[in-house]
Amino acid sequence: MFKQVLQRIPKHLASSNMRAFSAAANASEPVISIPSQEILQKATVYPPILKPYVSEELQNEDLFKMSEAVDVEQMFDARVHYGHKVGTLNDNMKWALFGQRLGFCVFDLDVTKKYMVKALNFLAHISNRGGMILFVTADRTNQLMVERMAADVGQYSHTRKWQDGTLTNTRQLFGSPVRLPDAIVFLSTLTSVLERHPAVIEAAKMAIPTIGIVDSNSDPNYITYPIPGNDDSTTAIRYYMRMFCDAINRGKNARHGIETAPTKETESPTAQEPVKFDIDDF
Repeated sequence: MFKQVLQRIPKHLASSNMRAFSAAANASEPVISIPSQEILQKATVYPPILKPYVSEELQNEDLFKMSEAVDVEQMFDARVHYGHKVGTLNDNMKWALFGQRLGFCVFDLDVTKKYMVKALNFLAHISNRGGMILFVTADRTNQLMVERMAADVGQYSHTRKWQDGTLTNTRQLFGSPVRLPDAIVFLSTLTSVLERHPAVIEAAKMAIPTIGIVDSNSDPNYITYPIPGNDDSTTAIRYYMRMFCDAINRGKNARHGIETAPTKETESPTAQEPVKFDIDDF
């Protein structure tokens, strides 16, 4: 069995991998080998077959302790639970709703927290490995805030009108090889009330993983890590950006061996400004 595993390893890596396998065998730990071509082909139909080949760090669903940073009360104060009118509800978003009040959809914040923790841990893993993250929004109200907060953590943003082919036709548009982002974060997956952002489809075509805030009128299809919640209120968008930036910083700190300390960025919005109910925020 040991020889069969080594046969799947390139020759120039055989010596180093042999020492790694010997050390693992002496420590009586599970050996993580390189999946064969047959396994990779089967994984296109059944991805869990690759789990034995994944490191323990990636199998840890909350390696960066993001569940401790996400608080339901803070999400409530940030108006994350506000949805659109019931008449605009997308059938694919019914799973994330708590109910409706006064004709408006209300999100279940426990569900939102569950999906947000998954997305934040994924974002922290990307940051931990030095990945490039692109924040995308078509909302002019929040574009300056998104640009500033993305730059503060050393990442990138696109807040203007999206040009078709930006991801799929880079050679013709830019004339030279361009590095595509390792992950894209959509602060809203729509450009209008019912029109999907064109970058969502382009990212799916290029197999770029995506995180997206999906409101009650959005379609979560093509989004790798959907986060159900309000995508219109400035208070909610500011909260999302704080959480995303916190996850990015946690990943960077883990890479450099720096212990992450609580910061004011994750405090409740009520500490900065009073929250008032306004029907225009739906």
